[in-house]
This record gives sequence, C-alpha cells and structure tokens, in this order.
Amino acid sequence: MGIATRVIVQIAALPILFAHWTAERVGTWMLVYALPSYFVVAGSAFASAGGNLALAASREERWPEARAAFRASWVWAAASGLAIAGLFYAAATLIQDSTAQRLGLLGADELRACALWLGVYFVAVAQASVMLVPMRVGERYPQFYTVQNLASLAEVAVLVICVPQSTSYELLAFGLAMLRTVVAIVLTLLAWRASPMLFRGAATALDRSLRAMALPSAAFMVLPMVYVLNLQGYTLVVGATFGAATVAGFVATRVIVRAIDVVMSVIYASQFNEAGYLGAGKRDIQRRQLATMTMVTLAGVLTFSAALAFVGPWLQQLLSSGKSTFDPLVALVLLASGLIRALATTPQALIAAENMHAKLATSYLAVSLACLPVAAGLALAGLPLAIVLLVLIPAELGQAIPAFRIILRHLEWGKRDLLAALFHRDRIGDMLQLMRFLVHRR
Repeated sequence: MGIATRVIVQIAALPILFAHWTAERVGTWMLVYALPSYFVVAGSAFASAGGNLALAASREERWPEARAAFRASWVWAAASGLAIAGLFYAAATLIQDSTAQRLGLLGADELRACALWLGVYFVAVAQASVMLVPMRVGERYPQFYTVQNLASLAEVAVLVICVPQSTSYELLAFGLAMLRTVVAIVLTLLAWRASPMLFRGAATALDRSLRAMALPSAAFMVLPMVYVLNLQGYTLVVGATFGAATVAGFVATRVIVRAIDVVMSVIYASQFNEAGYLGAGKRDIQRRQLATMTMVTLAGVLTFSAALAFVGPWLQQLLSSGKSTFDPLVALVLLASGLIRALATTPQALIAAENMHAKLATSYLAVSLACLPVAAGLALAGLPLAIVLLVLIPAELGQAIPAFRIILRHLEWGKRDLLAALFHRDRIGDMLQLMRFLVHRR
C-alpha cells in the first residue's frame, strides 16, 4: 500500500474521528492501530524482492525461474502473515481489563476483538501485495497501484459508516478487515489475467528461490519497519509521556507535514518499477535521473514548507474540528526530517530495484533504533515536544547518507560529479521536461 494514499486517508479520517469521538478516544485508536501498521506495510517486502527476480527472469524468457520467484514470494507472505497475526492476537489476550482501561480502551474484550480483525486485515493486505509480482511481469503494475489506492480511499467510506454507529473500535476493525479481504480477491483475479504464465507451468526448485529472496526480502521488510518505527514509535512515546490528547494533536500536525510523502511515494514507486525495463545506456540514464530528481525534490519540499507556514494552523483546525492546535516548532522539525527522507527517495529506489539495499536497511534500522530511546529519555525528562522530535533528524540521516554512498559507487560517480551535475545547465531543461510530462499525463 502506497504511503501517498495512506496519508490521504489519514487526512480524510481525522475530521470523521474527531467529529464522533473525544480527542482521547482518537488518540487511543491511533495507538492501537499503530501496533499492526508495520506488518501491513511489510507485506510488500516479499512482492518487491520476488518481483525484481521474476521480472529479470521473465525478460530473458526464463519462465521456470520467474514462476519460482513468484511462488516463493507467496509462500513467504502467507507464512509470515499468519505467524504475525497469531502473535499479535496472542499478545492481546494477555492484557487485563484494568490495563486496557488505563490505555483508554473500553476493556480487554475490545482489545482482543480489535487484534483479531486487525490480524485478518494484515493477512489480506500481505496476500494482495504479492499480486504485484505477476502484474509487474505483465507490465500492468499501474493497475495494481490503482486498485490499492482505491481500496485505501474506500477505507474512508468504512470510517463514515462505522464510526458514527459505535464508540467501540471492534466495528471499525471488522469493516477494514472485510474491505481488504475483498481487495485481495480482486487483485488475485487481475494478476491472473495480467500474467497467467506465472500461475501455471513448471518452476525451478522452490527452495533456491526462497533462499535467494531471504536477504532482499528482509531488507525490504526492514525499511518499512523503520518508517513505522519513526512514525508510530514516536506516536507511542508521545502518547506515553504527554497523553492521548497531545498525541492526537501531534499526529494531526504530522499528517499535514507528511503530505510531502504523498508525492515522494509516487516518485519512488515509478522509479523502482520502471528500473526493470531500462535497456541500453542504463547507467547514464540513472545518473541524469539522480541529479534531476534530487533538485526537483529540494525545490518541491522548500516550496511546500513556505506554503505550510501560512495554511498550517488553519488546516489543522479544520482537520481536527478545532480540538487541536498547530505547533510551528513541531512542524519545522518534522519538515526538516521529511526533507532528508525525501532526498533519499531516488537513490533508494535505484538501489532497491537491484536488490542491493541490505546495507542501507541495516544502517537505517540501527540508527533509528538508537535514536528512539534517546527521544523517550528526553520526553521523560520533561523537555518540550519539539526538542524530543529533533532526534528524528539523525534517524533520517541514517538512511540518506548510506543511500547516496551506495548509489554513487554503483553508478561509478564521485561526490564532485554529483555536485557538478546538480548545478549543470541541463538540470533546468530536465526539470521543465519533467513538468511538461506530468502535465501531459494529467
């Protein structure tokens, strides 16, 4: 599921939640929903790694290898999905009524019901994600993202139906799970039509594909895990130290700032998927691509930041029905970390398309894991929220610095070469060409 539509759904969901629930109730739902969020995003890890292998094999007419990569992706997704869903539900059964009520829940029964349906939600999303493999091979991957985006937007309809009817989280979790189950079935049918060759016919030994996918899949899983760690981990820290009302306001501000990720997720997906179709002159194309997209990203984020200074307070009042206020210092810190994350988008996409992102993922995870306890310590010390969130900046640098190092080495480029390309006169022409292309696409 794309980050872009997740952000749009959050923006649309906030007014609905705040209109029918208290700020504390909204904050608690965000905390409960934060726990399985990583697992939902990580379902695409196996599809990404398997898709790279299957696409490369199919382009060379090695169909048995392509089928093995697809089926290995499916096995990994099914096994991990069921295991994680089971562990999530088992953990929820250990929570007592008193603990659940302190967390803002109606009781332990409500938590267990949410865990059950959110587990179904994850399994369905994980299975749907695997269908990206045959749709990439069949050059129909835009259809996959279209269905996923529509499904994410349909979650808003589920909110509109469920939230006004009950203050319990169970009905909402059930509705979301049923929606995603239907989407998984639809995507399976579309994938069959896009690339029936992957669903039938002989394949090479499955164990070899399972082993080949293990490391890149783990790396693809680590990256969204770190994204969620740097999002929902800080949500949990803020909620535990500042309270549910504060976390509701913080999340509202963050959702607004994360509009940056709406564009960047589209940029990442297009570059990642198209990389497998590049032919002759691939290295020169990717050098030009890296320089141009870095300048586009920098200009776009700075423009967005200037606009946010004017519309941020009004937009947060609108989204939260006047129940939270826009904190400019918090927004500034989130913008700084968002700029660093955005600049890493293009090198990360080029690296991941080659299944060579394991070192990047390891660095990002290690630095982010080191930063989160520091943020918790600052929060427990009573420091302002903006100071606590400054820790996000070195966390994001843990991705950006190795991403540029790896891609420059892969492209056989030096730092000076990149700097010269960034300010070359061709960059303006490339940026204008990109804008004309986007306008034409619309």
